[in-house]
Amino acid sequence: MAKTIMAVMMVLVVFSIFGSKDALSMDLRQFQWKNRLLFLFAPQRSYRFFSDLLNEIMVNKNEVEDRDLVVFEILESGSSFMNSVSLDAQTAAALREKFDAPPGGFTVILVGKDGGVKLKRQTGTRLKDIFALIDAMPMRQEEIRQKSQ
Repeated sequence: MAKTIMAVMMVLVVFSIFGSKDALSMDLRQFQWKNRLLFLFAPQRSYRFFSDLLNEIMVNKNEVEDRDLVVFEILESGSSFMNSVSLDAQTAAALREKFDAPPGGFTVILVGKDGGVKLKRQTGTRLKDIFALIDAMPMRQEEIRQKSQ
């Protein structure tokens, strides 16, 4: 009985140390070396910076796909999505916490294929600036060379 109580206490200690920040229901490592991730955080869909960037993404869908971008739309109210696939509220909240995106405002985050954060801004950002950043990356330069052959 004492061993059982001790085991339960140890599990509780582990959960308190490695709390919700590590409790992401979606494993982002599945995208590593395959995709770049673009996270758009906003209070709601009509938030100006969010809607402006999302419109640019829709207009430039082929260029987004060419750069292997997976777009996450993470909203505080309303549905959140990953490339048109609905995300549950728990996953959306965990992503917001993982990337320290403060509530009540806009945050855009670009994660490279290596899993590192390449851009984090809380202001309006143009898609052409994100594309320029991606296109300057050595891995993207290699992708462009391979496609031209």
